[in-house]
Amino acid sequence: YRRKEDLITMKATICIIVAALSCCSQTTYAQSPARDEFLDHFTGLEKDKHIDWNSTLYFLRSGQVSPTCYNHAYTVHNDTVLFKNYAALMLDSTGKLTPSGMFKGNWLEVGDYRECTVDVNNAVDRPEDIEAMYCLVTWAGIPLDLSVYSEWNGYYQQGVCVPKSCSESEVQNLTWTGFLGLKPMPSWYIFDVKCQREEKYTTYSTGAIVALVIIAIMLCVLAVSTLYEFIIICRFPEEKRKFLTSSGVGRFLLSCSVYSNTKKMLDMRQHPGQLPALHGIRVISTLWIIFGHTNFFTNGNIEISNKLERDGARKQWWFFIENNMDMAVDTFLLLSGLLVTYLFMKQVTKTGGVFTWRDYGLHLLHRYWRLTPVYALLIMIYACLVVYMGAGPFWASPTNWVMPTIRGCQKYWWANLLYINYFHGEKECIGWGWYLGVDMQLYIIVPGVLLLLFKKPKGGVILTCVLIAVCWVLHGVLYHFLVNVPHGDYVHTTYMYTATRMAPYLMGVLLGYLLFRTNQRVPNIQHKKSVMLLGWVVGTVCGLAGVVTPTAVFQNTDPPYYIQSTAGWRAMERSLFATGVAWVIYACCMGYGGIISEFLSWSGWLPLSRLTYTAYLVHPIIMQVYYMSYKDSLLYSTPNWLFYFVSFSFMAFVCGFAASMMAEVPFLELEKFVLPKRRGREVTSEAREVNSELNRHDVEGQQYQPLTHEPAPEPRIQHYGSVST
Repeated sequence: YRRKEDLITMKATICIIVAALSCCSQTTYAQSPARDEFLDHFTGLEKDKHIDWNSTLYFLRSGQVSPTCYNHAYTVHNDTVLFKNYAALMLDSTGKLTPSGMFKGNWLEVGDYRECTVDVNNAVDRPEDIEAMYCLVTWAGIPLDLSVYSEWNGYYQQGVCVPKSCSESEVQNLTWTGFLGLKPMPSWYIFDVKCQREEKYTTYSTGAIVALVIIAIMLCVLAVSTLYEFIIICRFPEEKRKFLTSSGVGRFLLSCSVYSNTKKMLDMRQHPGQLPALHGIRVISTLWIIFGHTNFFTNGNIEISNKLERDGARKQWWFFIENNMDMAVDTFLLLSGLLVTYLFMKQVTKTGGVFTWRDYGLHLLHRYWRLTPVYALLIMIYACLVVYMGAGPFWASPTNWVMPTIRGCQKYWWANLLYINYFHGEKECIGWGWYLGVDMQLYIIVPGVLLLLFKKPKGGVILTCVLIAVCWVLHGVLYHFLVNVPHGDYVHTTYMYTATRMAPYLMGVLLGYLLFRTNQRVPNIQHKKSVMLLGWVVGTVCGLAGVVTPTAVFQNTDPPYYIQSTAGWRAMERSLFATGVAWVIYACCMGYGGIISEFLSWSGWLPLSRLTYTAYLVHPIIMQVYYMSYKDSLLYSTPNWLFYFVSFSFMAFVCGFAASMMAEVPFLELEKFVLPKRRGREVTSEAREVNSELNRHDVEGQQYQPLTHEPAPEPRIQHYGSVST
């Protein structure tokens, strides 16, 4: 009976196995036609492509293609037809004949960068002497009737995966003959080839090593200083602690302590005498710049797959915000002129109107000391380390903006540190640093105007107004003769020069002088509230006119009219906007700001306001590294761009905080006992207890210096007419 039971069990097991094998065989049989169909199609891309063998062999015989490159390319070609894994991955990672969305402006097929550079080289069946390399091939010869869809770049770019033994010229020759990659159209020809050879960045250059050593030393100093402060706080009584912190070494270490500097940075107390509304204006202006650069830095760094849709955003009601984001720089120039003037007037009032050459030298030295260290740190990182921060198809793009700028930094870094960087034109280092050059040069020049304004008020006001008018005329003339011409260049001829950008700064000078003379009080005039209301109406109209008008005119004319292409509008638009901002500042100072003043004076702006300088410097680096490291083209949509804006803003302030802790705040603290004091800028011990030094930094560090409400001595200032004049 037991043997019979075992026999039945064995038969049942055999039936199950047979049934399973039958199912497997049926499944395999069912999948085979689909698999064979796919393999035939895939290998057919390589097997059936048109290869100009005559030209290929000619390049080989003439030495334009090396035997090694040819043999490796031939091996890859054969192995692809045989469907070997590594060769199939090379074909799969290559951009195919035409991308999707060409009629929306997508003339790019990058392929798969990681599959080419990582997966292929890790394939088990890859021959030892063959390594894969990613190249971006730019094709020209697009038909004229299709060029309307490629007006943004005029070329078709294709990523190809090729043997690393081939040089760029060999890749160009063999891709043109169809031997490498997949040639899009027989009549198209190659305009450029850029290959990503990652071995260039496997070892650090001398400059990169020096930069890393300097950063390591700075981090060590910060760590030691912070540890020192923790030790003296936890281990020593108050009297001993004062002794340790008052010595030279103790003061140096405490100036670099991340703990105490972070507490000062995050302090949200509104100290007496400040103009808190300026904090909100500064932060909003910085965010405005980041918002505009979110789209701006996609140009030349990455491709947008739906360009027509992105260009359609010009007809959205909110486009004026992006279109005029550079107006935020004029806000900074206005604030700079305001604060420099007010503080200078207080200084010379305390010294009895005396301002010697020594005072002028210290005036410039303190400015340079506060502004330059963190600027130099970021230039060093940009010039020496950015090239190691990423890799991707756009890292090798021929239209890449960053690599020429990095080479400019490696050669002309000294021009930035002397604040004459924009004189090099297209060879500039850190293009957005032009603003610092303009601001520094105005800071150097303006004391002469301020002295005249202090001693001869009427003459000073007249001179300032004349300089503003000269700026308008010069801007309009240069725009008409250098920009409104074929191939005119607005940026390098008009946009970033001191003489054409000084009008908002000088308007800030007049505003600062007005606040100084009136002691931030509205003159006692009739119908005061009506006058202030009229000021709000005029200021709002001027500010909105400067920002909204170009977009409104463009969107409501057919054909669209570009008012910004007229010299007269270009000459006046920035001053119109600066007038609106100046009125907001004036009204908030005088107590007529209402809910706007409450919003701009929110204490939460204060920590961010202290970081606007470093956030402004670092955010383009973050954007460029991200965009260039992206492994595909970007899809434009309003939610995507808002997400990028929020992300870039967050990273800008985080990285700005790190840069500030490393090279800005320590130098600002060291300034107090390293550099000589400026006459008229001394702070009493009582005031020092109320106002921390971090809240005394003027516009040099893009931080706010408090303006006290103490009446300024008037006997030395000649009165003229009414105060409102």
